[in-house]
Amino acid sequence: MSDNLTEPESSVSWPLDSSVDDDTVTTVARAQYEPEPDAAVVAVVEAVASVTQQDPLEMPPLFGSVNTEALDELVTTPRENPVTVTFSYQQCRVTVSSCGDVAVECRTNE
Repeated sequence: MSDNLTEPESSVSWPLDSSVDDDTVTTVARAQYEPEPDAAVVAVVEAVASVTQQDPLEMPPLFGSVNTEALDELVTTPRENPVTVTFSYQQCRVTVSSCGDVAVECRTNE
């Protein structure tokens, strides 16, 4: 797996941060996306795949965890104030911002 995953609509850095808390390791990845249709959804799937070291095509569909149409609408529609959406996907906490940022936090026991 490459240290940097780059796609036209997003870029993922893996891992951005790892910390140890007792027997739990937290890994965080961050991605950015352009305000285009489906760009946030693609960035989420790629970032989670990177953190969990899975093939994105073999992961369950994101729409099983969050309404992807609503997510896309919330974070890509221009607004006066930024919007942040947080949800769980593949046992990770995912935060998507209308500023074009995605953060993925996964905790695993070592």
